[in-house]
Amino acid sequence: MSSIMIVPYSLADIAAVEYTGTGDFFPAEDCSLMMTNANILFDISYQESYDQIDLSFKGNYTIYNPNSSQNITLAAPFSSDFKNWESSCSLKVDDNPIEFTVYQYHWSDPWAEYLDSKNLAITNLRNFILANVTFPENSSLRLEYMFEGKVIPDLNDDQLAILYDVGTSRAWNGSTSERVEFKTYGKLPDSYSKSIPEIFNYTCTISNFSNGRSYTWEWVNERIMIDNVYVMYYYPSNRLYRLIITIMMIVGYLGIPLMIVMIILKIRERLLTNRWKKL
Repeated sequence: MSSIMIVPYSLADIAAVEYTGTGDFFPAEDCSLMMTNANILFDISYQESYDQIDLSFKGNYTIYNPNSSQNITLAAPFSSDFKNWESSCSLKVDDNPIEFTVYQYHWSDPWAEYLDSKNLAITNLRNFILANVTFPENSSLRLEYMFEGKVIPDLNDDQLAILYDVGTSRAWNGSTSERVEFKTYGKLPDSYSKSIPEIFNYTCTISNFSNGRSYTWEWVNERIMIDNVYVMYYYPSNRLYRLIITIMMIVGYLGIPLMIVMIILKIRERLLTNRWKKL
């Protein structure tokens, strides 16, 4: 049976979320704000010789407040599988850096009820960046969220998926225009999220550049009804490695009893041989 390492649950649109992965920012409470535009870029470099995936993430989000001024807590979910990202992480509002805190979601939190009410599938495998932002009356703010990190593939898994949750955009009012691009280098993905016409129809545009390949999904002024997009890598060698380890464990476990059985059979064979010689 194959197993999948989800690093998606990776990121998500800014929003209040309950799903492992990275994704859009979202409001941590009900509000009238609208996310009118989102532009997301992943740079993913997988050099097999280093046995790790280096990545950088940059997300730009435009949030419109149609009513009076209000202060809202925003949340940006990201995978707990991302390593060494803290020192490079930054959050800006209209190009001005702002403070944020990192929060680890737990299934018992009261926040879960709000996330469930928004139909945002979050699990306790995800962390959040939380920030308080004041939105002026009848105006838009631009949020920029970025970091660099790495992912270490797990030898217990033979697939690895890096996802971005676009479904968190539904936590905002109205429709949105969004573009998500994965630029991949080194080992190219073996699979990517594709549309299912009978359920949700969307398009992934694939293009090659000098040293890699780009996967892009785009929506224009609409409600995004799918939950996430992703690229996936396969590791058949990991499955072989696990098989070898399993065989070695079985041999190690059965080794001594097997040796005893072999010795008994050998002694029995000699006794029978000697008996027939006497006859």
